[in-house]
Amino acid sequence: MSTFNIAIIGAGPAGCMLTRLLLQAQTTSSPSSTPLKITIFEAESSPNFRAQGGTLDLHPKTGLAAMKAAGLYDEFLKYARFDGSAMRICDKNLKTYFSLSASSDGNPEIDRFQLRTMLLAGLPEGSVTWGFKLDGVEEEGGKLQLQFGNGEVRGGFDLAVGADGGWSRTRRFVDEVQRPVFSGISKYALTIPDVVVRAPEVAKLVNRGSLFAFGDGKSVTGQQLGEGGVDVGLFVQFDEPPREPLGKEEVEGMFADWSEGIRGMIRKAEMEVKVYNLHHLPEGYRWEHRKGVTLLGDAAHLMTPFAGEGVNFAFEDAMKLSKAILEGVKNGSEAMDQGIKAFEDDMFERAIHAQKMTNGMMGDMFFTKGAPRTSMQSWLVRRVSFDIRENWWAPVAYPFLYAVFYGGYSVLRLFY
Repeated sequence: MSTFNIAIIGAGPAGCMLTRLLLQAQTTSSPSSTPLKITIFEAESSPNFRAQGGTLDLHPKTGLAAMKAAGLYDEFLKYARFDGSAMRICDKNLKTYFSLSASSDGNPEIDRFQLRTMLLAGLPEGSVTWGFKLDGVEEEGGKLQLQFGNGEVRGGFDLAVGADGGWSRTRRFVDEVQRPVFSGISKYALTIPDVVVRAPEVAKLVNRGSLFAFGDGKSVTGQQLGEGGVDVGLFVQFDEPPREPLGKEEVEGMFADWSEGIRGMIRKAEMEVKVYNLHHLPEGYRWEHRKGVTLLGDAAHLMTPFAGEGVNFAFEDAMKLSKAILEGVKNGSEAMDQGIKAFEDDMFERAIHAQKMTNGMMGDMFFTKGAPRTSMQSWLVRRVSFDIRENWWAPVAYPFLYAVFYGGYSVLRLFY
């Protein structure tokens, strides 16, 4: 019986989740099913090549659903922080405009490092080929051949899946032109280790969850990490990505008139600063379908982090693409191609909603004068509208959302 040979480019959450779902399904399929051979190629030389940094939350219908489908939910619960769902949005003077208490029904947080480690541990040993950065994809004799930056060439693949992030090299095979666009915002990432001991006042501010402070087109965030530290993010605007990152003191000076509590959080953070120039793909981006190659996650629909949809959307992609691949393997080459094209068309439509929400929420807080005071209601309407959009009653609820949030914050601003 012939084997269906799959190359997955990228050992991030999307690539690992897709591999796990495919292997999980194969273990329960009939012995007569076409066997899958899956190889993950990762540009980084090892799992610990760079710090993963930060934390993320998983949502019930996407991220958590994928963890359950992959048989990893019980393992996830060992690291999940449901108290991390506590959230506070305030202005630069720590004046609160929205808050959520921690809840067992909330979206649990997990450190990025813990998530990736868990996903890699859930794969058979040797699944990832490290230190292989994709250079190009070619078709040869009905199969795909992959060229890598180290000079190696690997061939004989029936399908290549690009899960290699926003600057995907796989994407160049289906679209030679499109590159990510700078959002106008850069993130300076710092950390406060052992926050309870080193900065108890910061621990109180973050409250084991997340603090998001906005003002003057900038933001300072503090997010609890699983090992007891706090991830501190300083978000500032630039017309173009800076060629040379600013030093900590220069960035700290940009927040000189912010509250003492926020400035104290910046001061207590460790000196080493990591800089991320935030890019995204255009809203509504899509490519012309090409047989044998597809994309998922950031490679397909890179977004800024301001709505928290990135990994959740990628995990939903992985669930849907795994089903398309398994159906295609069962029903033949043409069915495979049609199924993957249908997956892409569905993904494009889903992505438009997430991109609009993310770009809108970014605009509300960074590009609206007087934010968050003037834009909190818009931010909330976007978030809730997105979350309820698949319910039959959503169109009926939208007018009430506008009335509640816009009316409520109009009254609030009279007295607050």
